[in-house]
Amino acid sequence: MLLERVLRNELALEHTLKEIKETNTKVVDALRKLQDENNKVNTAIELMERKEILMEATLDDAVKTALKNVSASLTHILTESGRAIKEMESRVERLKGDLKTPSIQFSAQLDSSITVNSNQDVVFTRVEVNEGQGYDKGTGKFTASVVGLYNFAVNYCTQSSKFVYPEIVHNGKSLQRSCFYGSDGYYQCSSLQAYVVMSKGDIVWVRTTSTSYFYDNDSSASTKFSGVLIHL
Repeated sequence: MLLERVLRNELALEHTLKEIKETNTKVVDALRKLQDENNKVNTAIELMERKEILMEATLDDAVKTALKNVSASLTHILTESGRAIKEMESRVERLKGDLKTPSIQFSAQLDSSITVNSNQDVVFTRVEVNEGQGYDKGTGKFTASVVGLYNFAVNYCTQSSKFVYPEIVHNGKSLQRSCFYGSDGYYQCSSLQAYVVMSKGDIVWVRTTSTSYFYDNDSSASTKFSGVLIHL
């Protein structure tokens, strides 16, 4: 009976020992799996930390690059804006210069008393002023170099007991004409003027409508032809 009891106890002990070993094996496997999972978690955390560091560095670089580019762009914009403003100011100054009425005027006088036949040009050969060089003393004609409103005047004197028939002509068309008679024993003076809008290349001069006897004497009276650009 004792032997039987011992055998049963031994068998029970072996069974218990087997269960303990199996349980221990399961516990060890579970611990190993837990350790593996823990390692994976740690690896994932390390990877995330590395990625975070990399992302922060990348973001920092991107921000610095963006700020640098923005700064460079602003500098370029400011530089170009300054250049554009200066160029615009220069253009405005040039435009002001272009809009400013140039100084164009002339005044010419006869050299002496002369007689000019009907429908002939009167040539004033003694040039006193010729700003713009529009007047030609060889022909007695003024040629416009710019478009604008001009004023022309003729101050003329007559020989004693003679007539003068002057007219101001624009491109062959009469603008203003006059007739004046000098009293016996005296010379007398008169004048006529005309305003005309001229294009570049237009011509104005003085001619007679009938035989005319012009008087000119520096000490007492003079016969002159003059013109001036009033405005563009």
